[in-house]
Amino acid sequence: MQKRDTHHHGNLKSELMALALQAARAGTIEDMSLRKAARDLGVSPGAIYRHFADKDALLRAVAQIGFDELATAFETIAPFDTPVATAQQARKRFLGLAEEYVRFSMTHYGLWRLMFGPHGVGTSTDPIGRPSTYAWLQRALDELHHTGVLPAPAGPADQFFAWSAIHGLADLQASPVIRTAPLTESVEKQVTLILRAIGASLP
Repeated sequence: MQKRDTHHHGNLKSELMALALQAARAGTIEDMSLRKAARDLGVSPGAIYRHFADKDALLRAVAQIGFDELATAFETIAPFDTPVATAQQARKRFLGLAEEYVRFSMTHYGLWRLMFGPHGVGTSTDPIGRPSTYAWLQRALDELHHTGVLPAPAGPADQFFAWSAIHGLADLQASPVIRTAPLTESVEKQVTLILRAIGASLP
């Protein structure tokens, strides 16, 4: 017997996205299929395919939500268009962004892994106008230079080193098996090591 599509056309996409986001947060989205999602939502597969051509399209959309949530968190603690004036403020902002990134990975590990996997490529610089995750890092490093913490501008290699060091810590902290020291302590140590490695002279 054929399923009847009882969902309002405008609500089905939102319900599907909510279902996929829940699976991403739980770390089970790789096991999800559009046909299974259709069964869970009580609609025909055809209704699902009107919104997403395939599973990859759905995963990209979910990764986009993750980047939007991370951007919102970053904007709360370090507004992108609000510059800092002192070295202390610049260091505090860099530390705050790093800690928020690690906290996000710990709180939303499955979603975070999706965001920084193949389906997140390109979505962190989407056309809606918000800065990318990497742009926040670049701005923080620029401010560290402008306020004298870094003697020279951070180049692409420095930026990649800083991001990879923070990203690696995030993965370690998010794992309950290999979690290191408490969050703030771990991030402060990592940030100090990063800044020293790219040229900062710290006490």
